[in-house]
Amino acid sequence: MNNSDFTKGRKAVGKTVTVKAPAKVNLHLEVVRQRHDGYHEIETVFQAVSFFDTVEVGLSVQFAGGEPNISITVAPTGSAPADETNLCWQAARLFCREMSLSGEINIHLVKTIPSEAGLGGGSSDAAAVLKACDILFETRLSDKKLEQMGSTLGADVPFFIKGGTALGRGTGAVLTSLPAVRTGQFLIAKPSLKLKTADVYGNLKMGLTVNSTQANIKVMKPILARFPQDTWPGFNRLESAVLPQQPALQRLVLRLQELAPVAMLSGSGSAVMAVFPDGEDLSELITELEADGLFVKIVGPHGSGVVVQ
Repeated sequence: MNNSDFTKGRKAVGKTVTVKAPAKVNLHLEVVRQRHDGYHEIETVFQAVSFFDTVEVGLSVQFAGGEPNISITVAPTGSAPADETNLCWQAARLFCREMSLSGEINIHLVKTIPSEAGLGGGSSDAAAVLKACDILFETRLSDKKLEQMGSTLGADVPFFIKGGTALGRGTGAVLTSLPAVRTGQFLIAKPSLKLKTADVYGNLKMGLTVNSTQANIKVMKPILARFPQDTWPGFNRLESAVLPQQPALQRLVLRLQELAPVAMLSGSGSAVMAVFPDGEDLSELITELEADGLFVKIVGPHGSGVVVQ
């Protein structure tokens, strides 16, 4: 934008963008190795699902320079931090710094996706803010550029720009589109337990990693077209770090594996996902799980990433 558009370094904008931020599950997660910097390299199959947070981002005034003035509110209160520790706040600041832009940015986050559940809600919210800022500041960045920017916020953030079904390598930020999963009822069950990703990876014994990840991925591609089915070879390596310490969670995984073609911990947990064929009646199972005090949600596959309303 030309500096002549500004009066005393300020330009009134008064625009708001609303973005739906989807959750994700991992249909496969192998930990390949631990790097010297302490991060782990993984090979994972991400799947976006139709379970959304809502992020409203407003740009009231644009500045010609300087630090942005960012405010954030969260509903329900306490469901996520309402300060600079929130990835949404950090995404807005990162966007302004990367693009040498500034302004008064107001973020209102409506949380539906549980936190510390392995569902990627915080990363998806951050991706939503990047997408909204691109529109509000009229920068017209490519998705690839937004993915690169998001990778500095968190390994899952780039996926929520791309969305759909994707293979993630490296820390999860190197993405390749896979054949889209279009069917299946994704049951998400989460106990009150919260698990921090860093703690889960810290408990992982790398000597247990014995599967050939490349071979698994080659097998998965043709099967994705017929997903879900019992021959799905995916697994979650992080279960070996989580389930021995959490017997109730282990019982939940085993119970769902008895019933569904595909069932495993999602990401680092504590949510567990099970995928059932379309049309299967899950009402009794939902009642059973809710009677055990679990949060339960049935959703479908989502074919893209964050969605601008």
